[in-house]
Amino acid sequence: MSMFQIGLSGLKSTQTALEVTSNNISNSSTSGFKAGSTEFAAVYNGGQRGGVKVADIKEDFTATGDLVKTDKDLDLAITGKGFFVLSANGREAYTQAGQFGLNDQLYITNASGAKLQGYGVDDATDPNIVPGVLTDLKIEGSNIPAQASDLVTFSGNFSSASDVIPYPTAPDTFDPTDGSAYNFSQSTEVFDSLGNSHVLTQYYNHTGSNEWQTMYFVDGQPLTATQLGLPGSATVGSQNVTVDGATAAAGVVTISFGTDGQMLPLDGSFTPGTVADSNSTDPYSMRQVQLTFSPLDKDGNPNGAGDVSLTIDMKQSTQFGSGFAMYNNDANGYTSGEFNGVTVDADGKLYATFTNGESKLQGQLVLATFANVNGLEQGDNTVWYNTAESGNPLYTTADSGTVGQLLSGQYMGSNVDISDQLVDLISFQQNYQANAKTISTANDMMQVLFNAT
Repeated sequence: MSMFQIGLSGLKSTQTALEVTSNNISNSSTSGFKAGSTEFAAVYNGGQRGGVKVADIKEDFTATGDLVKTDKDLDLAITGKGFFVLSANGREAYTQAGQFGLNDQLYITNASGAKLQGYGVDDATDPNIVPGVLTDLKIEGSNIPAQASDLVTFSGNFSSASDVIPYPTAPDTFDPTDGSAYNFSQSTEVFDSLGNSHVLTQYYNHTGSNEWQTMYFVDGQPLTATQLGLPGSATVGSQNVTVDGATAAAGVVTISFGTDGQMLPLDGSFTPGTVADSNSTDPYSMRQVQLTFSPLDKDGNPNGAGDVSLTIDMKQSTQFGSGFAMYNNDANGYTSGEFNGVTVDADGKLYATFTNGESKLQGQLVLATFANVNGLEQGDNTVWYNTAESGNPLYTTADSGTVGQLLSGQYMGSNVDISDQLVDLISFQQNYQANAKTISTANDMMQVLFNAT
């Protein structure tokens, strides 16, 4: 092959390398961009020198870009292997560019409008992920209605070293404003069906060895014996109390503990069946107190909400010599709330958040991996498409062992190293000039030959 053709092959190959380097530099600030590198191969035609060709252009899927912190909940970065899955113009695409947002229909999309893919949820009140079928991830942005409280998970340690404080006998009454009249009290916020907040207060008295008694007040008013329910044959007592200068009858529940410090069934005559009774699991629900009350407004009138029926689950309560300590004091239920944003967990679960502090599961995004990432086909907008060479995508959820975790509030930048690219630029420029020189030299030699003849 002539020197002209060899030099021309060098020019063409070096020009391609310069194009790749220029593309790297121009995308040094592009989210999720992967730097390309040019691989050359020598050409021999029947054993004769034939110059050079570009053997391959490979993208660097190994090096990670810098994390760019934005504090936007839908900016996501993958800390390891995996690609986000997109639906772009009817075709499935893959990217590591994690800058997403909500469009006008509350679908999660990137800047080019491609929709993020993942698993949806069922229609249950407390939604569950529906795995196996990819769908466009969408946020349900409607306001969340109020939900009445119906369960209070309440447990703590009742100090066995506490003073014994018996209830006063008639004509004396129990006064909740007198701190010396009881050993301790605990308040819990609960909600009615309209989302109005009410305060449930429990007053506990250490009335004897391993025995405690409690009364229940809602918004400062005592619940009567008829408003309390106990399991089995357990009965509710009554005690006169003073509220706002008037005397009222309050229901009293007796709680007992064993010599091992564990709470006993509220029904002292209870006999367990084939399953042993346990304060840890309470298999027969023998440590639950039922409360029912009609919610009132601040003036003491019905507020329009339905009756509230609460279960106070006291399992795992103990009585040891250490001081009083709460283990749990959690009530369900909440007031109504307006949609105010989206959060993403490390495993890709998406939650809509509301102004009342509640959140609702919306779906779970998936990540894709490939047997040969270098076989992926490049596309516009920093996406790739699978090919026969790359193999079909394997879907999994984030933080599952085969792919990385998700970081919310930041995205992965380009992995282009500008310093390396500038060095390559100089090297390829010199290479281009040298190949041009071989063509120029061949031309000079041809001129000598022609002049000699």
